Amino acid sequence: MKKNERERVFAVKSRLCFEKNIRAFEKYYPDIAKTIKEYTPDDDFEILVTSSGAGNFIPKRIGVPIYSDDPLQQTRLQLEKNTSKGYYSLTKYGFGVSSKDMRIHSRYMAKLDNKIKSVADTNPEPLAALPTHFPTAMIFGVGLGYVITELLSKHTFDYIFITEPDLEIFYASLFCTDWAGVIEKVDSAGNTLFLQIGLDLNEFFSSVYQISMDIGAYSLIRAFCYQHYPSEEVNQQIAEFFNRYYEIQAGYGFYNDAITGLAHCLMNYKSKAEFFTLPSVRKHIDMPVVVVGNGPSLDDGAEVLREIQNDVIIFAAGTALGSLAKHGIKADFHVLVERPKSTYDALLDSFDPSYYADLNLLAVDVMYPDVIDMYKWAGLALKGPEASTVFTQFLLLADEKKLIPSLPYSGPLVANTALSYAMSMGFNEIYLFGVDNGYLGDKTHSANSIYASNENYKKIIDKGAIYKLKGNLTQDVMSTNLLKLAHKFIESLLRMDKKVFVYNVGEGAFIKGALPVKEEDVFISKRPVKKADIIEQVKQKFFVKHQFNVTPERLGFDQFDELCDFLNAIANEPYETRQQASDLLKRQARCVYAYRSSHHSHLFHIIKGSLLYFHSPMLTVLYQYQDDKLSLDSFTELLAIWRDYVDEMKRDYRLSWYKKCDWGMDMEFLTAG
Repeated sequence: MKKNERERVFAVKSRLCFEKNIRAFEKYYPDIAKTIKEYTPDDDFEILVTSSGAGNFIPKRIGVPIYSDDPLQQTRLQLEKNTSKGYYSLTKYGFGVSSKDMRIHSRYMAKLDNKIKSVADTNPEPLAALPTHFPTAMIFGVGLGYVITELLSKHTFDYIFITEPDLEIFYASLFCTDWAGVIEKVDSAGNTLFLQIGLDLNEFFSSVYQISMDIGAYSLIRAFCYQHYPSEEVNQQIAEFFNRYYEIQAGYGFYNDAITGLAHCLMNYKSKAEFFTLPSVRKHIDMPVVVVGNGPSLDDGAEVLREIQNDVIIFAAGTALGSLAKHGIKADFHVLVERPKSTYDALLDSFDPSYYADLNLLAVDVMYPDVIDMYKWAGLALKGPEASTVFTQFLLLADEKKLIPSLPYSGPLVANTALSYAMSMGFNEIYLFGVDNGYLGDKTHSANSIYASNENYKKIIDKGAIYKLKGNLTQDVMSTNLLKLAHKFIESLLRMDKKVFVYNVGEGAFIKGALPVKEEDVFISKRPVKKADIIEQVKQKFFVKHQFNVTPERLGFDQFDELCDFLNAIANEPYETRQQASDLLKRQARCVYAYRSSHHSHLFHIIKGSLLYFHSPMLTVLYQYQDDKLSLDSFTELLAIWRDYVDEMKRDYRLSWYKKCDWGMDMEFLTAG
């Protein structure tokens, strides 16, 4: 066929293809359809017709054609090479659960751990070629879409993530690829396609992260990862995905955490504690706040804090309270976040109880109840997303017709809680002292910290600081998983309100959105208002008492029994292939996630974390090794452990919904190391 004829045929087919695709996007992805309709290509936008009759394209940002003269054949050969020896995301599991930890979750995690280790110890041959079915595909850079139709002609996936950072390229693909057919094929198979189109780095990962929260982190745990074409933007997205992959696997929660959190919350509503709410009109408060963490840089800032303490409101995060006291500095609010009894024990290890009787407490709803009475005044916020939070939000909406907010980005660490409180209250000038989010050399905490002076507390310091974070002033810091996540969540919180001025004082990790400041450059201007008056205004304006009625029906005992029974009914169904086995997990997960929007959404949060802790390694083992029989036999043994765990959660919920946590510092010390 001559060139002119090829171009004429392509012009007709491509226009029909584009129109068909637009209709499909309007039906399935209306936001993307809207973006496409609003997009205006440049005047020189042109799809080149190759001698093979397929379209090719020269992106503005790249300057050369994406393909050779035969795009389809090039794509086939590329796929054959990359599917014959695939690149897969892989998490190496090793939970290191102490045999002395007798909590329900820990006992079953120990069994899971031992089984996974016993399989790995046989050194089975790892999976190489991409199987006909695989849990997830992660496609970076879709080009003109040929790779998708070719891949799906030979393979199926439960979840397909496609990212194309260049909107111009994706727009061109609509003329070349039958996206409508792709979408309908995936949908008819009961699988799911996620499209991240034209997103910058932060938008891209935020989208992927939110999807993992909405449908479960297991959806990304075992993924066939594939880069279709090279570009700087695609390379950056790949790096962003793998650099932040740990975030997807963090913060699952687990059954014991959820059930004690619910119990503590319900007890705390009956205590003297008042609960955080937002007024109808929130105004910025013209009084500086200092959030004090217990990082090594606090030592260099102590002198400045002593000088300014009468002109600022001090939020002491966790054990920073003790470090401040040794410098003669008294906090205005002590902030706590951890729910176990160990929090209460640590308070007793730090001071005589009389010290707290003159302090204000800011904490979260899941706080260990005995902590509340130690303080002069206590204010609690809903932590979210937690079983306790959604349960009480539902009851307060039903009984008081009030919608109570949860505290944004209030974890994972107590400095996150303190900063979230300060911003939510409307303070618009905030200084961070000792919020280092990492270790400075061999220093993990302030030299005046209990972690420096108490041998038992030294044992429980997380030694796994493997991530380097850019320094705030002169020194980079080394960060643990938890500290790195805390750092990322601080940056996310700061993006929520650009009108708040946050100053990051001293060494530690650089925080995007906060201004780096040396200690000697901190200057606090005198305010006409009295600090004591602002503290009382905050307590009166933002905190109220609530009452609601808790019944067995509202707690959903029968519904939880039904959920657990249904999960195990699914687990008892026969399977002969990896795909059939993974389908069982998918059905279990969809059943649990269906409760998220129900009247008993707290049941979702009670079981969700434990489900993710099991499903993720089960799916990994199922698709980690070449040997089908080994994979299925190992999966069967793990599934039996999971069934037993579900049964025990079912029995325990009715017994433990109003029991305090008994995990104290004695157990922290006993199981350390």
